[in-house]
Amino acid sequence: MKRRLIMFFAGFFLCLGTALAQTEISGTVVSSEDGQPVIGASILVVGTQNGTATDIDGHFSLSAKSGSKITVSYIGMKTQTLTGKAKMKIALDPDGKVMDEVMVVAFGTQSKASFAGSAAVVNSGDLKKKITTNVADALVGSVPGLQMTGSSGAPGADNASIHIRGIASLYASTTPLIIVDGAPYPASLSNIPQDDIESVTVLKDASSAALYGARGAAGVILITTKKGKGKATINLESKWGVTSRSIQDYDVFTDPGEYMEAYYKQFYNYAFYKKGMTREQANQWANDNFITNSNFGLQYNPYTIPTGENLIGLDGKLNPKATLGRMYEYNGKKFYILPDNWKDAAYRHGFRQEYNVNISGGDSKISYYSSIGYLKEKGVLENSGYERFTARLKADYQATDWLHLLANASYVHADRESNPNLSNTNSNASNLGYFTQYISPIYPIYVRTIDANGNPVIATDRFGHPQYDFGVPATNFQGLNGRPFSQTGNPLGSNRYNKVNDILDQLQGQLNFDVTFTPWLKFNSTNSITLILSRFSHYENPFIGNAAATNGSIDKYTDVSYRWNYVQTLNAHKVFGLHDVQLMVGHEWYKMNKNFLEALARGGFSPAIQEINAFADRYNSYSYQRNYNVEGYFANFLYNFDQKYFAQASYRRDASSRFAKKNRWGDFWSIGGAWIISKEKFFQNLNTKWVDNLKLKASIGQQGNDGIPNFNYIDMYTLVRGGQSMLPSFSGIGNPKITWETTTNFNLGLEFNLFQNRLNGEFNFYNKKTTDMLFWLSVPESMGVRGYYGNLGDIRNTGVEFTLNGDIIRTKNIVWSASANISHNKAKALKLDPVKTAQYGGFSQADVNAGFNVPMWYAEGQPLYNAMLADYAGVNDKGLPQYWVDEDIYNDYKAGKMSVSSKPGTKHSFLTTDWREATKYTHQMLPVANGGFTTSLRVYDFDVNLIFDYQIGGKIYDFGYAGLMGNVTTKSEGYNLSKDILKAWTPDNTSSDIPRFMYTDQDMTAQSTRFLTSARYLNFQSFTVGYSVPAKIARALMLSKIRIYVQGQNLCFWSARKGLDPRYSFQGTSHAGINAYAPVRTIMGGLQLSF
Repeated sequence: MKRRLIMFFAGFFLCLGTALAQTEISGTVVSSEDGQPVIGASILVVGTQNGTATDIDGHFSLSAKSGSKITVSYIGMKTQTLTGKAKMKIALDPDGKVMDEVMVVAFGTQSKASFAGSAAVVNSGDLKKKITTNVADALVGSVPGLQMTGSSGAPGADNASIHIRGIASLYASTTPLIIVDGAPYPASLSNIPQDDIESVTVLKDASSAALYGARGAAGVILITTKKGKGKATINLESKWGVTSRSIQDYDVFTDPGEYMEAYYKQFYNYAFYKKGMTREQANQWANDNFITNSNFGLQYNPYTIPTGENLIGLDGKLNPKATLGRMYEYNGKKFYILPDNWKDAAYRHGFRQEYNVNISGGDSKISYYSSIGYLKEKGVLENSGYERFTARLKADYQATDWLHLLANASYVHADRESNPNLSNTNSNASNLGYFTQYISPIYPIYVRTIDANGNPVIATDRFGHPQYDFGVPATNFQGLNGRPFSQTGNPLGSNRYNKVNDILDQLQGQLNFDVTFTPWLKFNSTNSITLILSRFSHYENPFIGNAAATNGSIDKYTDVSYRWNYVQTLNAHKVFGLHDVQLMVGHEWYKMNKNFLEALARGGFSPAIQEINAFADRYNSYSYQRNYNVEGYFANFLYNFDQKYFAQASYRRDASSRFAKKNRWGDFWSIGGAWIISKEKFFQNLNTKWVDNLKLKASIGQQGNDGIPNFNYIDMYTLVRGGQSMLPSFSGIGNPKITWETTTNFNLGLEFNLFQNRLNGEFNFYNKKTTDMLFWLSVPESMGVRGYYGNLGDIRNTGVEFTLNGDIIRTKNIVWSASANISHNKAKALKLDPVKTAQYGGFSQADVNAGFNVPMWYAEGQPLYNAMLADYAGVNDKGLPQYWVDEDIYNDYKAGKMSVSSKPGTKHSFLTTDWREATKYTHQMLPVANGGFTTSLRVYDFDVNLIFDYQIGGKIYDFGYAGLMGNVTTKSEGYNLSKDILKAWTPDNTSSDIPRFMYTDQDMTAQSTRFLTSARYLNFQSFTVGYSVPAKIARALMLSKIRIYVQGQNLCFWSARKGLDPRYSFQGTSHAGINAYAPVRTIMGGLQLSF
């Protein structure tokens, strides 16, 4: 018993002594520059594994022996060793060195210091400063060398056209390869919640992108989703806001009276100047005809005037006694004409709401990230909207010392409603974009009648629905001639009961495993599969519109796609003294399988059942399957000596199913190097302490492009009905010799960090030469086809990019920073099809299928996007338009040797008023430069961020404006007019260069440089104003973070002409002049909470 007591007390006092010897070490770590907490700084007791990290407020605490030494470290700051005690106040100094950041590259990561290529990284913090559904929109202005055309403001819109460093190809795909978490991503980027993205890396040169060989010629966009780390955290974010149209309308007439005065003017000018009538006679003739004439009259008169008086007086102004709204009687029925505002009826203020919740955490053994997101947006255009639900679970686990596993699964459900028949290229009666752009302000949306009390009311049809005016006299405004503007059309009416829906379900799964054989040799396998189920439905109602005659119609299709991608890599990494060597070899296999089924039917049972089974006449159906396969073997070598000299080389051999077996394989490579000059002794001896980093880099390599449709290497046939059997019909010429289009890319760059990293930037020069272009070779249409693909032609893009970032003020409570970037690119044709260029030294071609009918001139040694247009030379002494003529081309034209557009002119010999005789000259369309700039300010707990993007120079053909400047030649079309018509030439206004406005004059809006407009613009892209609740208050509410903010997107837009958006295309607005769904303005408020 005595022995046990002695042992007990000995153990007790030993433990007590040990406990008494322990002490608590605590404190706060801040930056010496601005006094802000350093989050995640490492605190380690010297000689032990005992350590911790600072929290969101920079606080830390741990237990250690009394008098223990601790080290305090953080990337980019000088490490300190101190004697630990309670309530320490530690200020870390910047180390004056560039942080060795790690960036995502092809098939892995790489330190920024060793990176010899050209890439831009947009991190999650930068992304959150913008309101976007599609993350690609957030890259505009932030990534030098990246341009985007054709962006749409439609909710949930697909990817716009992205161009990285110029024009990648003329006839093959110019779409960059998009990689998400290591696997090619085939769907719209609208399916990825911005809140799930950790970073977006844009690879722009061969050294960075050549490992993707087959598909990297147009650039590569790497998207990395978030992963868990550190203490378990729950983040919740909610946003609510409104949307509206961001692009102003052209300066057109909105007042019916002003429009009537302007429209009348062309007929008065015709009668007075051309027909020689007196002023009184001309006024009377114009009043008698400009409304009721069956050919050129407006047909609708919305004004009531006293009997015997004219609507327009001798002064050209509306009769002051005229009142808006006119009643007339026909066959005993009273009608009432009252104009409506079509734009107000079509467009509205939308509403956007977004909610995201994520839970993340991890340690050295396991990490996890899971999120759920919901987005709903009501579009600014009637019958448009988007709803999206997303979920993601990402976890990685260090199973053993040699096995690491990662699983990543995501699900998307999206439902997009689109305005039926909306188009930027079709000028048809069911296109709401066309109506709102061009219809004159005198025409009503509804048919109105007079009720029993003598009041005007909207009439109803036999179904009890409001009766819309389709401009058809027999069923709408009886007794009038038909409406000249798109008679039989009223998209506001027909679309009210129509519906277009696109429902998407996407499931993506990924399983990676890493096997560590030795500390220097690792194997990785990345395996992913994506399933995309898309269901589309376009229903046309049986009441009014296109399908009323067939009792409704429906078009439905289902598209099921599978995408598999398997990558295996073996990585070796060894350090020998000052030598650091890395070698990777790998294999990739990618396959796409698409199954498509479509059916069309008419004669519906009820609008409530929008399924094929509810329609009597199932008159057509289609189905097909498509496959695409790429396989490649690759290797990458990295070497650095003393962290000063870096070398990189890569090689990839790819095969594509889009080429015949003999030409299927292509070889792609790159080499590059970098030199950190600032680490050299000779440089340090120059007393340049203000230079923290100076790096020179260069790379060259080749990439491939197979971006053409499948099976163009063999003759193709389509099957057509032939009685009770199907018959083959020749549809395409195959060329078994076609193979890879190859781009050789050279990049030379300089990176610098100055003044303790308060100023940094990068300059790059590049030269991209595309050879063996996949060129479309035309053949006579008598052969039954239009052409075939061949490898012919070279183009070159050269340019420079410059980025500059700096902290203007950096103190404890105030931080003001700014950044800017600018890019310049020139694209030139080096070699073209000799058959096309043999006769005239080049050829002209318009991209009609894409909605453009301005021909572009292609010639060797000449720039791309060279528009061929008549040179406008103002007006002559009679107010008629004049154009320049090249006498050499004119003489050959008169001799029947060529047309005036066979080749561009070089001389400005004389003028003509006949546009058909005018010579066409070339005009460079591509912009001179583009870029963006941003500024951020934090004052105590408040923060402000402003972002702009811009474009300098270049030209764009403004079809929209041209369509609003036309006169009536023979028959009225009921178009609205630009107010610039009021500035037209008259004998009293001879200084104007706008042609006279006169009925019967021909070619007043013929294609010429008159409508070629500067493509410059400035866009106030986004702003954020936020307030972070002090940490003490947040902790009192059991939260680690509370932030409230207001954000805006696409706030203001300035271009050379009100109503013009040069971002639509490099060529111009579409030939219809419509931009039905331009990017929208969004204002939102948000709340962020972290637990």
